[in-house]
Amino acid sequence: MHSADDRGSRPGEPPPEVRIGTPERRAAEAALEVHLGEKRLDPDEFERRVRACRLARHQTELVRIFADLPAPHPELPSAAPASRAEPDEDMPPVAVAGCLTLGLGLPVAVVLGVVYGTWWALAVPVAMTVAMTYIEHLRQSARRRTGNSDPNPSD
Repeated sequence: MHSADDRGSRPGEPPPEVRIGTPERRAAEAALEVHLGEKRLDPDEFERRVRACRLARHQTELVRIFADLPAPHPELPSAAPASRAEPDEDMPPVAVAGCLTLGLGLPVAVVLGVVYGTWWALAVPVAMTVAMTYIEHLRQSARRRTGNSDPNPSD
């Protein structure tokens, strides 16, 4: 047995309707007030649509109320789960530098180790990556303590 909330969980079925709450209804009423002020709606039509907003339970109902009106429309939460950003967008610069250090430094260190017998050169890219990571950890800790969450402080 499936409840009404299970709709859309099976392939081929439409996605479930997204429910709305008081914030979405208030945003819709505020948008309608703008349309009333710009004379797109007469007072009777405004009251009818406000009542419809107050009775609405799903996003599609609010969308229908604004179907024949230009912007502004109320902002509605997305029905889709939040997608993860691309890994490159989330990667801090120190991580990119660490990857480059290891990716480029290790092959160079291996060549130096084979050609010149300086195997200690392998420690250089590894030590640099560890040092950069530790420094970034200290910077983030200091930012959290001071309450500054902006990774790029103002110049």
